[in-house]
Amino acid sequence: MKHAITHWRQQFRGEAIVKTDSEIAEDDFRSNLVLWGDPSSNAILAKIADKLPVKWTKDSVILGDKAFAADTNVPVFICRNPLNMSKYVVINSGFTFREYDYLNNARQVPKLPDYAVIDATSPMTSRAPGKIVAAGFFDEGWQLPADRK
Repeated sequence: MKHAITHWRQQFRGEAIVKTDSEIAEDDFRSNLVLWGDPSSNAILAKIADKLPVKWTKDSVILGDKAFAADTNVPVFICRNPLNMSKYVVINSGFTFREYDYLNNARQVPKLPDYAVIDATSPMTSRAPGKIVAAGFFDEGWQLPADRK
């Protein structure tokens, strides 16, 4: 989150609006939200966790029939916000290009698809947030495609 806030200011020349989960009000659901943490550390994530296409528990990050250890893997994704289906929720991510892509704005395009699982034990680089162990696109209903379930 700190990385995303710092680099948002550097690249987009604006201040990110930052609130804790307990500061989120009903009005905030009229906007797209970026949420950080997991269902045990973020009350908003806990409220919507069972409605998200990526599942995770204390032990696992779950994509269809594949599970990844939650203590070493982080899900990052975008989908419709279950609390306001006309808006989006982004989980554990800011923009997805990294420092290497600051060289020119032609490189500043999304580097990840709709969802990814990142191995948090692998080092971040100027090109990647860590080792990407799974990634893909949701279907038109913002769910895992049938061949991924």
